[in-house]
Amino acid sequence: MTNAPIRALRRRLLLAFGLLASVCAVAIVYYAAQARQHVGADYTAMVADVVRSQEDPARLLTALTRLENEHPDHRIHQEELGELLLRIPRRIENIRIQVLRSDLDRRDYAPLLEELSHVETRLEALLGQFVQVQRDGLDEREIERLRELGLEIEGGLAWSYSELNHLVQQASADQRQTMGWLTLAVVSLLVMVVLAVGAVMLMMLRLQRQRDAMRHQSHTDVLTGLFNRRRLQEVAEQEFARRQRHDAPLSLMLLDLDHFKRVNDAYGHPVGDEVLTSFAETLQRQVRRLDTVARMGGEEFAVLLPNTDGRAARQLAERILGATRAMPLPEEAGDHRLTVSIGVSEARQGDSFEHLYTRADRRLYGAKEAGRDRVVSSEALPKVANSGAPLDDDELDKLQQRNAR
Repeated sequence: MTNAPIRALRRRLLLAFGLLASVCAVAIVYYAAQARQHVGADYTAMVADVVRSQEDPARLLTALTRLENEHPDHRIHQEELGELLLRIPRRIENIRIQVLRSDLDRRDYAPLLEELSHVETRLEALLGQFVQVQRDGLDEREIERLRELGLEIEGGLAWSYSELNHLVQQASADQRQTMGWLTLAVVSLLVMVVLAVGAVMLMMLRLQRQRDAMRHQSHTDVLTGLFNRRRLQEVAEQEFARRQRHDAPLSLMLLDLDHFKRVNDAYGHPVGDEVLTSFAETLQRQVRRLDTVARMGGEEFAVLLPNTDGRAARQLAERILGATRAMPLPEEAGDHRLTVSIGVSEARQGDSFEHLYTRADRRLYGAKEAGRDRVVSSEALPKVANSGAPLDDDELDKLQQRNAR
């Protein structure tokens, strides 16, 4: 049964779940964007340095090839060669530091570092010869020795940088693949968390529904769907507490279907159940939303009327009398005329629900004793057969006691 508390709980759970799902979605998008942006950043910088360093061997070889006095730009190439001989060792050291700080397997890069160390040794020898040549002057023999040493250095650098570039590129690709799997795992984990929270919220909602359904069943008459005696008692206690704070009128109406046993005996209990259900619907159509209608048991009903004095309660009871007489009955009981006896009482100062119920019950008994199909209230008591005067409360009590004997 869906009611206001369940709808409110459902809205709160949906709001909480939507907020959680939104936060997780934002976290997933942010993580994926950051992972794509930063993954392989260290390797990318290393690759850039290696690519720039790969230009040095070609420049070294070009400068050595043109290192002749007859060449028109021989002084420019000498200056370029001197600059390269100073710059290449610094780049080798920078690359060595990056490789050692990376996550590359040492077994993969160890031969490359050894080759670069050998290149550094040859660079020192080449630099020493170049300084001497600049001091003593160039000749064919010195130029040839420089070229031979330069070719050896160029070959070592080219191989080292080429292998290192391939190694770093492969490591970067492996890292991206790993981050892809990691991103998928994180996304899957967050989705599982969202689903788990959603399942917990759904379970909470179902438990709330079951609890409310059980509570409704404990307060509801199964046949008619009206409240039962227990629920009427609870509502009455609340209304009496409110009445004490605000001094508002409160009335109670007790109703009993006349000769209902004849309906069950003549037409069967299924027809009798249909009559009870129809009468319950008739009651609910006549009362207000703030009134409480309950089935007390059998063919007896009660209506608790907040903010209603005795006169207004009697007027309502008269309308119920007319509605009951006009109420259509099941086809099997079409010839039967249904009537109801009603006792009405207004709460007095210092009353409890027990006092109010007792007086209304006496009124109901008086209505039955007076011939049924009528209302007895505190304002007007009916005349009983063989008596010419109305009965007051004390006389009605004596009549009940005498009939009980």
